Amino acid sequence: MSMMTSSRLLIGSCSRQGAGLRRWSSQSGSLRGFSSHAWTQQLVAADGVDVNVSLYNFDAHKTAVLCLPGALGTGPSDFEAILNGGLGDSIGVVAMDPRGLGGVSGVERDFPLDFYVRDALDGAAVMQQLGVNRYSVLGWSDGANSAIHLAARRQENVDKLVVWGGNAYVTKEDVDAWEAVRDVKQSWSPRMRDDKAKIHGGVDKLQHLNDRATDGWIRLFTEGAGDVCLSALHQVTCPTMVLHGAKDVICSMTHARYIAKQISDVTLTVFPEGKHNLHQRHADAFHEVVKDFLLGSSGSDHDQDDNHSSTLPEPAIDQIAYAFMGSKALSTALKAGVFDAIASATADPSAAIGATFQDIEQQSEVQGERLRTLLSACVSLNVIRRKVKNGQDFFTLPQASHDQLVKSSKHYWGDYISNQVDAQFYNRMEHLDTVLRTGDTAKHGYEAWFEADPEAARKYTEAQHNGSLATAYALHRRLPELATRFPNLRMLDVGGGSGAFSIATARKIEHAECVVLDLPNVTQVAADIIATEEESVKERLSTLSLSANDPGRWHGIVEDESYDVVLMSYISGSIPVVALPGLYQNAFRVLKPGGVAILHDFFVDNDGAGPTNAALWALAHTTVNPDGMGLRPSRIVEMLTQAGFVAPKVESLIPKTTQTIVATKPATKPISKL
Repeated sequence: MSMMTSSRLLIGSCSRQGAGLRRWSSQSGSLRGFSSHAWTQQLVAADGVDVNVSLYNFDAHKTAVLCLPGALGTGPSDFEAILNGGLGDSIGVVAMDPRGLGGVSGVERDFPLDFYVRDALDGAAVMQQLGVNRYSVLGWSDGANSAIHLAARRQENVDKLVVWGGNAYVTKEDVDAWEAVRDVKQSWSPRMRDDKAKIHGGVDKLQHLNDRATDGWIRLFTEGAGDVCLSALHQVTCPTMVLHGAKDVICSMTHARYIAKQISDVTLTVFPEGKHNLHQRHADAFHEVVKDFLLGSSGSDHDQDDNHSSTLPEPAIDQIAYAFMGSKALSTALKAGVFDAIASATADPSAAIGATFQDIEQQSEVQGERLRTLLSACVSLNVIRRKVKNGQDFFTLPQASHDQLVKSSKHYWGDYISNQVDAQFYNRMEHLDTVLRTGDTAKHGYEAWFEADPEAARKYTEAQHNGSLATAYALHRRLPELATRFPNLRMLDVGGGSGAFSIATARKIEHAECVVLDLPNVTQVAADIIATEEESVKERLSTLSLSANDPGRWHGIVEDESYDVVLMSYISGSIPVVALPGLYQNAFRVLKPGGVAILHDFFVDNDGAGPTNAALWALAHTTVNPDGMGLRPSRIVEMLTQAGFVAPKVESLIPKTTQTIVATKPATKPISKL
């Protein structure tokens, strides 16, 4: 299932016989229900297991495409139109029946935990036996999941990838849905049941297969942490097209968007009237877009050039060049109390028209023409609104400014802007060109900075607290299962700073215990902040002075398998890249089986195009972490999987700014389906 980087809307044969190949008559039993066709079939020995394949217009030297069918489907049942020449004569088609399907004797279809990977490797073995070294892959539904694994594991073989109707992960809702359609006699439509029964030799055999398949899918949730192809997505390097039917009720657009977002070279195409079987119901349009993609010289680059780049406005170079002035105007207005003054003057309904210049001047240290100049800058930035009545200026605040820039607001984060962005990073960015040229870690690294200047460490930590609290609550809204999955949650908050995430966790989850791990000058500040909490909260919070930059020192201090959650917020981009593998290995070591690592940071998307806020923060961080990694989800996912984690799921947290990766340490026993 899927979408598009530059989204768009769309309303006979020859066979090659050789080692491991056996021709199968086109009149064989597996063709029940297809009275006429233009393809042939044959058996291929894929790693010692006979697999049935259907071939159209196939020649080992042609442009070839391997088609992987959906759940309990076969090549002919799912790709009949393609096998009848839907993609034209320039493309040779190989449609594979998953092992154990398609009437092959002596092989029974089963669903082990890795069946998607196994089907992918079977597909690779089939193409190898057919003598095809380079080919594209089409995958529908379950076949889409296997196609992603194939493209990830055989990068040297797969030219292009087209997937639709697939899902990267499994949720509890999916489990409930599968259970609801387990009984093919009671829950399937007569047409679907009869069509599948013809393929598999009767309703009883279909029921047996569906029971096995349902158990296999549910096992992905209970034993595999819901991972269908979460890790594999980040290893796909070939041009990819994700298709999605806007009316697909089986697989939602959420999955299509997720798959498309994780692959760097991708287009997402949406069929507005399409359902799950869009390739069958909208065959002509489907064949046209897929054929164009497969035969195009540069894959998705062609679509991106035509549909994406042309929609981007020309860069406003002057606005970029002057942007630092706007940032300084904002922080100065905060320090001068301008936003608080306007909010105070307009709090009385009788003064609803706005604050006068004199109202603001009375409460601000900035006076006269200098204040007028500052107000004009803020009005031009739209953080303050100006009206004129009877020749007099009146000033008001847009809602966003009132919520975020007025100290009395619960969503205020002006201290972060003034005391960290402006007071610290603004000044450090002055040396950006030098840091990028020299990579002077000793002078500019976080540890050296905070060790040499404890007051800087305090200001940095205190400034970040309010903003981090808001983000922490957003994280709990995004991951409500933390409270139910770990009723006695124990969390290690690595690089925890002020302790905001731990404080929010202790407030939200009644019995949660959290340990804030950070540098000594930082944990001192965290301890002071924690001390202001209510007794019922602070008694479950503690600090630990250690460096995430030196994970080797954790041994003997942080116990093995002692935590349910290891949180790493803003730490992956704050330590040298060489320290990251050790950090993630430590996180894996100290987690209990079934525990989760949560990474939160300024991740730039895998295509490297943004979000802008994340990209700029990553650049700013080089002034305090010159040897750090340019964070992209795919690079971190690779390290996490090497450390032993599974099911790394990537999601946005602060819109257009930060993302999270939640990865699981494999459980020693299945989790409850309930």
